[in-house]
Amino acid sequence: MTGDPNNRPIDMNELSEIMDHDDELAKECFNDFLQTSSELLAKIKAAIDAKDADGLDQIAHRFKGTLKYLAATSAAEKAYELELMGKRNELNKADETYSALFEECSSVKAFMKKYCEQGMDFRA
Repeated sequence: MTGDPNNRPIDMNELSEIMDHDDELAKECFNDFLQTSSELLAKIKAAIDAKDADGLDQIAHRFKGTLKYLAATSAAEKAYELELMGKRNELNKADETYSALFEECSSVKAFMKKYCEQGMDFRA
C-alpha cells in the first residue's frame, strides 16, 4: 500500500472512515501531528545516532501508530521498517530509512497544512 490513489500522502477515504466523516476531528488530529511530529522525529534520530535499538523500537512503534491512525500509509511503512530494525538490533540502514521517513513526513505535513488552511474536506 502506498497511500491515497490520488498520490496524496494521506488516504482521505481511509481517514474519513477512521474519523467517522468528521472533518473537524481530522483537522484537530492534523494540528496535533503538526505540533508533535518534529519532536518524535528528533527522538527517532537520536535513538539511531545513539545506536539505541530498544529506544528506536519503542519510538518508531509509537510514531507508526500515529501515522496509521492518520492514514499516512507510506510514512507508517517507513516507521515500521525502523521499528523492525530496532527489534532486530540491525541499525546499519537506519539512517537511510530515517531519511525516507523524514521526506514522507514532510509531504504529510505539507498536505495537512494545506488541508487545515484551505478548509478542505474529505471529498476534496
